[in-house]
Amino acid sequence: MNNKKILSRILIWVLIVNCSFLTFNCSKKLDPDPLPLTVKQNLALLQSDPQFVMYFNFKKMRDTKFWEQFLSDSVFSAERNFGGFLSLINQASGVSISNGIDELYFANSWIGENSIVVKGTFDRKRVNDYISADTLYTKIDYPNGTVVYKQIDANLNFYFKDDFTLVASNYLKQIENSFTVTDTSNTGLLSNINLLKEIEMIKYKENLWMISNQKLFIRGLFENFSTLNKKKNNELNQNLSPGGELQDSLNLNDSAQTNEMNELYSIYKKITAVSFSVKMSGELEIVMQNECEDNNSATELKNRMEAVIALAKLSSTLSNKKPPAAIKLLDKVETNVFDKTVLLDAKLDENDIKEIRLQKIF
Repeated sequence: MNNKKILSRILIWVLIVNCSFLTFNCSKKLDPDPLPLTVKQNLALLQSDPQFVMYFNFKKMRDTKFWEQFLSDSVFSAERNFGGFLSLINQASGVSISNGIDELYFANSWIGENSIVVKGTFDRKRVNDYISADTLYTKIDYPNGTVVYKQIDANLNFYFKDDFTLVASNYLKQIENSFTVTDTSNTGLLSNINLLKEIEMIKYKENLWMISNQKLFIRGLFENFSTLNKKKNNELNQNLSPGGELQDSLNLNDSAQTNEMNELYSIYKKITAVSFSVKMSGELEIVMQNECEDNNSATELKNRMEAVIALAKLSSTLSNKKPPAAIKLLDKVETNVFDKTVLLDAKLDENDIKEIRLQKIF
C-alpha cells in the first residue's frame, strides 16, 4: 500500500474520531419498564451477590409473532439435544421452553455458585415417581417436609417451592437458604440494593434481560470489543485487581500496547453496570445499556462507542470487499444518552433476521 493511501486513511480516522467527540448530546430521561412485583419477589430466591443475572419470560415470548416465525423451530430442535439443567427438568417433569416453562431466572457467582428459579406448571407426583426409579438421583428429606432432589452426575439440587415454582442450585446451602423465603422477604438478591436499582433501570423487562454490575465481568465484555490479542488479554488480566483496576506493577515495553490497554480501561472503569434487554413483537429490538458514574462519563462513552462503530464500517468500506452482514447491521444501531445511561439500540426487521440466520452471525 502506498504512502498516499495510508495518509488518507489516517486523516479519515482522525476526522471521524474528532467529530464523534464533538457530538452534542441532550440528556434525555430514560423511561424503563416497571419491574413487575412478582418478578421482584422471585429475586429473593437468588443469591445476594451474583456475577450476573438473567431473566426469561418464555410465556410472553411464545405469544409473539417473532417467536413463531424465527424461534419456535430452533428452540424445539435445541431442546431435544439439550444436555443441561432444562433437559433434566424436561425428562423429569415433561415441561420445556416450548411448552410449560413460563419464566426462568438464572444467577451465577464467581465461586461457581448458581441459582435457578423456574416458574411453570409442574406435575410433582410425576417428578417424584421418575426420580424414585432413576439411580442417578437421590432424595434429601428435611424436617419441614421439604424434599430436595439431587442429580448426582450434574451435582444439581432442586425442589418445589410450590406447585408453580422450582428452585435449583449446585450449592445445597443456597437451596436451604431459600426454604424460608416468602413473598415479603427482603433476602437474597433483594438485599443487594445497588444491583436492584440497576435492574429497575433496565429498559425492557417483559421478554428477556441480563445484567451485571461486577467490574471483572464488565471488563470481559469490553475486551471482546477490543483488538487485544490473547497475549495482551492475559497480561491485562494479570495486572488488574479484583476490582478491575490497573495495578502499579504493570510494566510493558510496547507503548502502543500500553495505550490500548489504558484506553480499554478508561472506558469501562466509569461504568457501574451493563445490561442487555430484548423486546419481541413482529420485529426484534435489542438494547445494550451502560450505567455510568455521571453524565460526563456517559457522554464520553457514547462518543467512544460511536467512533468504534464508525471505524468498523470504514474499515469494511476500505477493504474493497462486500461488507459482511454483521457490519451492515451496525447501520441499525442508534446511540443515545439519558442522564447517566448510554443506550445502544438496534431494531431488526424480518429481512434483518433472515440475514442473520442465513449468515449464522451468532
